[in-house]
This record gives sequence, structure tokens and C-alpha cells, in this order.
Amino acid sequence: MEEILDVNYLDDLLTKKNKHTVGQAIDVLPFLTKRTKAIKDNFNGVLGEYIRRVCEVELAKGKKSKSVDEELYESDNELVNQILKQVSFDDGNSRNDLERFIENFLFNENHDIKPIHPYLFNYVPVPDNHDNEFNKYAQFLKDAFAGDSSALKETFNQKNHHDILTELILQNIESLKDSKPKEQNYQSMLPSLTNLYQEDLLYLSQHQEYFLQSFELLTHFYTMSYVCQLTLKLERFENADYIEPSPLYYALDWESVSKRRKPADELEGFKFIKEKSSNLFVHIHTLSHLSHNQLNTSLPNNKKSIMNYKELFDLVTQKGQEDILLTDLKKWIANYSKWQEMKKVPEPQSLSEAFPAMFDCLKYGMSTTVCEKFGKNLEDLGSGRFIKSRGSLGHVLNITHEMLLLLTAVSVKDNRIPLNQLFEEFANRGVMFDRYSKKEVIALFDSLNILDKKSDSGDAQYVKPIL
Repeated sequence: MEEILDVNYLDDLLTKKNKHTVGQAIDVLPFLTKRTKAIKDNFNGVLGEYIRRVCEVELAKGKKSKSVDEELYESDNELVNQILKQVSFDDGNSRNDLERFIENFLFNENHDIKPIHPYLFNYVPVPDNHDNEFNKYAQFLKDAFAGDSSALKETFNQKNHHDILTELILQNIESLKDSKPKEQNYQSMLPSLTNLYQEDLLYLSQHQEYFLQSFELLTHFYTMSYVCQLTLKLERFENADYIEPSPLYYALDWESVSKRRKPADELEGFKFIKEKSSNLFVHIHTLSHLSHNQLNTSLPNNKKSIMNYKELFDLVTQKGQEDILLTDLKKWIANYSKWQEMKKVPEPQSLSEAFPAMFDCLKYGMSTTVCEKFGKNLEDLGSGRFIKSRGSLGHVLNITHEMLLLLTAVSVKDNRIPLNQLFEEFANRGVMFDRYSKKEVIALFDSLNILDKKSDSGDAQYVKPIL
């Protein structure tokens, strides 16, 4: 009998291991079922390993801490001594002054390295206590956002500099070791969003000082936006649009918000994301099972790429094989219901009913606590920066002054654009503003003198480049 879904494999997967597993399917998100909150307020800890995986290099084994924290920070560290050897001094005081200056130049008050040049992001260490979690995020960013972009790799591999001190540091810092490319563990499910990330990052790299200040914020924003948009898409099953962003409203950090505002809405604000975040774990397993089908191609590491609901639905519809997949799904539902000893077995009559039925089966058989912990990783990811408490309204999605200017810079780039187009560019990146927030944005731009106001018509107002 013709078959699309590999039902027998999936049945063995559940019964032999006697637990839920994604099988050969590639992963979707770097979240853990054991919530640690490590990512909260510490997204910067991901960047070093992320960039090393992009550049295919690694810190010297056994010297990870010394190369960054000791070698670069101690008053008699090797790097500083190497730099000082290149300089002639009239007296010891001058040497001590330069030594202190270099240490302050390279480190902040928490003794963390300050990447004063893109290449130095390769030397940012992973926090010791949660290296597994941060490495998962790093691989996710590499696979889903950077991909095989040679332009991004070159951005962090090059050593172009503009001052003699940076030159001395780059010439004397310990060399990195080449490493083999890491096995692909994730894929981009929202390519339009990840393409915009690459475009924006490469644009910022042309303005090095601002790039160094904003690289972490931009990457953090896109990661948060990606997870929020993916949550919205998955809830719509095969009806989701994976090209256009789904409406999701943010509020500005400095404005007041009432319950009638869009950011506080039950369907288009963070309340919906928060409510549905516990479904992420179930959706991932549902897609993982669906991806074990004869129409899917295997990756070089023999893993299965993830097919979203719409992709699979459209493909079998195009081939006229809806009934075959529906039969397979009914068989899967029967097997799973037996394994879980479900009293009520779903009986879908169409693919549009079968996908949610499969989801409901998995949700029934999964631990509610595990699903909730997995989902709350989303809140940890955005807490304190992109999610803000608004008293009785609860939490809403938030855009700070700094983030608004960054979004404006990458949206406008080098040529002024109409104001209405700017808000469209925001929406393409997953950020929508209601009319109250738009008024606040216009007022801010006016005060910063980056608005060309030709008339009172929105079409006749232009936003100037800010970099």
C-alpha cells in the first residue's frame, strides 16, 4: 500500500523508547525542557560561540578562561605585555599608565571583554555554568540566521582597523584554532525574517562603531521576533503565511498603555504569545513526526529537515495525495491513542482536521509541566528588554528608545524613505505599532530632526538616514 508518512518508524519510535522523541528530525528551537533562566539578561553570553561557529574557529583548548579573563585582564597578563613590548617609554610611570589604559580599554567593570573590533567577538567566552544551553543558542543562530553566509563570516574574520592601539591588540592577541564546521542542528523556518537579519547586519557592519554597539541588540531582537512569529504561525496550522509577518503589536517603552490599546489585545499582543507558548513543545513534536515522510529530503547528516504544516499540506495537495496522507495520519492517531490508552480517539475527515487532531493527541500524552517550562523560555528570552510589565494589564511587547532608533537605522539605511514605508519595514521585522504609538514615533523623529515634513499628509513625510 502506498504510504507518505513513515507510520511504522514513528510507532517503533514511541513504543520501543517509550517516550516522546523527535526521531531523525532536525531541531526547531534551542529551548530546554528544564528551564534555567540563564538566557535572561545575558544574551551577550551567546555571541562569542555564535561567531566562532560562523567563522569556524575555536579558542585554544585548556586556555579558554586564561585567554580572555586572565591573559587579557591581569595586570601582568601576556597580551598586555606583548603590546607594551612594541612601545618605547621614557619612564616606568608612562608604561604603567598605558597598561591601565589598555586594561580599561579592553574590559568593562565586570571584567568582561569589550569587543572593540568585530574580530574580538571571537574571544568572548561562553558562561561556564550554562555552556550547554548557550551552545545550543549559538548553533541555532548559526544555522537559522547566519547559514553559510560568506559575507557574515568575512565581517568577523577581517582585521581592518583604524587606530594604532587596535592594531597592536589584533597583532598580538592569541591566534584562534581552525575548527571543523559543526553539524547542522536547526534550520530557518522563517527565511524572510532571517534574510532581513543578514541584510541589516551587513549594513551595520559598514558603520563599525555603531555596529559594535548594536550587534548584540539586533541579534537578540531578531531571535525574539523569530520565536514570536513562529508561535503565531504554528497556531494557524496549514493556514499560516510563512512569507508575510503576522500582526503583533508592540508598545513604546516611554508611553502609557490602556486595555483598549493593540499591544494589550488578547489576539494581537503578547497575551496571545504567552498563552500559546506552552504549545510550542507540542507543535515541534507534531512537525517532527510529520517530517518523517517520503516527500521530505534528508540532510547531509541523515537528519530530516522540518516541514511546516502549510508546506506539507500544499505539497500533497499539489500531487493529489491528500487521501493517502490522511489515511496515514488516521493510522498514526490510532497507534498513538492505543499507546496512550486514550478513551476518545479523534476521527478526522480531512487533512485540515488531521493536523490539529495529531497535535491534540500529542498534547494529551505530554506532561503539562514540561510543555509550560519549555514555553516559558520565550519569556526568559525577551524579559527585561522586549517584554515589559504594565501593571494590571500584565506584560506587553516593548520597544525601547535605543531599539526604535536601531530599527529605524536598518530600515532607512542610506536613502530617505516615506514615513509610511518605514512602518511597513518595521512590520516586515515583526513589529507593528497602533496609531497612538505611531504618533509618539513621529513626535520623537520630529524632535530629533530626522523627519522631512513636506506636508501634513503621511505620504509626504520622509525619514532621513541616521547613520
